[in-house]
Amino acid sequence: MIHKHLKSLLLSLLILCSTSAYSQTQADIELGTLVNNGDLFQLKAQYPALKDSVSFDMLRLIAEAQLGVGFNHLEEADKALELLLQNHREELGQGGAFSMDALRAMNLLNMGHYRQAAEAAGQLVEALKESVPFESLYSFVFIQRVGEAFAQLPAPYLTRPSHEVRVPMRVGAVGRGHHLYIPVEVNGVTRDYIFDTGCSFGNFVSEKYAEEVGLKIVADSIPVSGMTVGLVKLATADSMKIGEITYHNPIFMVAPPDPQVDSLFAFDGVLGYHFIRDAREIIIDNESQEFIFPAEISAKESNMYLESNTPHVRIQYQGVPFDITFDTGNVKTDLGAAFLTMFPDAISGLSEQSSQRGGFGGISKTTTVTLPEFNCTLAGVPVTLHDTEVIIPDSDNQSQLFHGALGADFVLSFKRFTINYQNMFVEGE
Repeated sequence: MIHKHLKSLLLSLLILCSTSAYSQTQADIELGTLVNNGDLFQLKAQYPALKDSVSFDMLRLIAEAQLGVGFNHLEEADKALELLLQNHREELGQGGAFSMDALRAMNLLNMGHYRQAAEAAGQLVEALKESVPFESLYSFVFIQRVGEAFAQLPAPYLTRPSHEVRVPMRVGAVGRGHHLYIPVEVNGVTRDYIFDTGCSFGNFVSEKYAEEVGLKIVADSIPVSGMTVGLVKLATADSMKIGEITYHNPIFMVAPPDPQVDSLFAFDGVLGYHFIRDAREIIIDNESQEFIFPAEISAKESNMYLESNTPHVRIQYQGVPFDITFDTGNVKTDLGAAFLTMFPDAISGLSEQSSQRGGFGGISKTTTVTLPEFNCTLAGVPVTLHDTEVIIPDSDNQSQLFHGALGADFVLSFKRFTINYQNMFVEGE
């Protein structure tokens, strides 16, 4: 995880700073504490007042890298990471430098600088392949292979009219919850895609769909993580269209058939991170059953950040701030390890039952309890979710997936719900 790398790096940095020739300023101590605490919202609020008084250049660059990655300022993140690696590689140490190399490689990939991303990730793979198991290396292999596959192709970009764009939304029942569907046209064929903020790279489509619409396959054997680490193909098209919006040079990850998952629900495509990010602001109007792409982008206080391209939203539960993954592809909100750590009494007296989760790589069974009501607030607006499962961690389900996520039911609880990647906020009415 991005911020865990930065936090562990900062601990080493502060030890180095305290034993070096530097005389720490009060700003150094305050900034070090902010970054080490991992609260990006506090860091974002207080960094402008501290940055000019910080004497330790590496500390300042780490803060700027963390803010750039977390709040979707890719160019600013790249500049900070480049300076860190150019000027402070020795101070970072081998492990810290590898972490910064990995962050920069992924950031370059997100910016569409494919060749540079492939080169940066390839150097990491070469340096680590003899000493690190594939399970710890596959994310670097992913960046390398995607970068190599698209090295000759331009980065995606979005064109749209200057007026508001509206497209119909369909809500479909799936298992214990719902999916939100948006119509997407590729090569003259329109199909409903799942609208999924949890799809962290490009778009995810079925092999059958890719063949039917004529996607151009550019690579295979790309490792991705779902329920397990599996392999997909990479594909592209000249463009895809959503209403009057055209997204050029889109990326598709093509999943092979999976009888176990396909028996639960079949899908054509999943609309993921890059389009949602580049659209900047999307309003989900549950009363009119439409996705709205406004002509003017709203400016509000940030309550969302990115970690590994996946949004995390700050809500309040029992009056306490609580950061949780925001995944509209999750058919129903669930809670997990982070929630149980902060609010262990919330499940007192509740009976355990067996449940299951499905996704790329298969189906996993788990133990849960059910909260009859989960009452929280988003930006001061109260919301009540019903029959919310809390996943009890065990030795077999320690992955990020089981930490829980706000799902489609959270979005559907509001009349209108806004997702804004330019100013990194969500809000409901």
